[in-house]
Amino acid sequence: MYNSIKTIRYMGNKNKLLDFIIPEILNNSSKDDVICELMAGTNCISYALKDKRKLYTNDIQYYSYIISNALIKNNSKTINSESAKKDLEEKFKTNLVKHEYNFFEKNYSDTYFSSNQCIEIDSIRYAINFINDMDIKSLYLVALMNAMCVCEVTSGHFAQYLPSDHPRLEKIKHKSIWDEFLKKCNDFKKIVFSKFENKCFNLNYEELIKLPEFNDVKLVYVDPPYTGEQYSRFYHVLETICKYDNPKLEFKGLYRTDRFTSSFSLRTKAFDEFEKLFSALASKNKKIVLSYSTKGLIKEYEMEYLLKKYFKNCETKRTSYNHSTQGKGNINLEELLFIAYN
Repeated sequence: MYNSIKTIRYMGNKNKLLDFIIPEILNNSSKDDVICELMAGTNCISYALKDKRKLYTNDIQYYSYIISNALIKNNSKTINSESAKKDLEEKFKTNLVKHEYNFFEKNYSDTYFSSNQCIEIDSIRYAINFINDMDIKSLYLVALMNAMCVCEVTSGHFAQYLPSDHPRLEKIKHKSIWDEFLKKCNDFKKIVFSKFENKCFNLNYEELIKLPEFNDVKLVYVDPPYTGEQYSRFYHVLETICKYDNPKLEFKGLYRTDRFTSSFSLRTKAFDEFEKLFSALASKNKKIVLSYSTKGLIKEYEMEYLLKKYFKNCETKRTSYNHSTQGKGNINLEELLFIAYN
């Protein structure tokens, strides 16, 4: 029923819950309101709203900002496999020979990807670097991230790679990143455009709230982390391919040493972080629509207590859905939707 497009494999993405979440955002806003997705992730909520509301998106992770540029801010550009060959193939082949970009080859060979796949990843990224149009560049980067997710030797995220004797490896390590990349480019032959001039930000939410642009926002959709897992640990490889900044790496999982730590995923800090968020949004007179799982670090009664402390009106809705456990099957969960305003 709502706009949807696959970008990257992502823990907790809301594609299956659009019919539950989008009507509540629409019912609690008008056509002239600006909606802000505070922690955009894959941007699936904003993409579903793109032809219905003006949007501001934000995420502290740069790969999410790239998805925002490609799918939310971009209102005129598309790509396909033929444009990719025309724009990128010559430079791609140059790097296959010269290895001018070789960070993945040097650091990730035979970990998350095979050595040949790493060379392809470096070479596609090298070619993309010559694209000057930010919208086109972002679309190609999203296609590359998708190809990497399709070919990753993991259980579904980049927290750790599978052992070298795992039966899945033989099939996955022979996949071509270039072929998967071209295939994904065709998914962007046609994307949703809108009449609105949307804006994208790559900030900590506390910094975003202080910006003059945030005064335009009427309703804030919040989809915070709800487990003790840090997203920067699960998707650090995607952060690195987008930035391609040659970061220092650590531990067996080869994580970026500068990866962001969210207080929403720390049991000792989550309650206080939510209170800080609600206090700030209430002081700005913003409506909130907040997604959260019944399995989250914060209990339902705690969330309602905090919301009622800062907002005169608070309503809780719920739905059941099947949740992927990233390689360990599916479990049935309840998703909560908190709607609060003054």
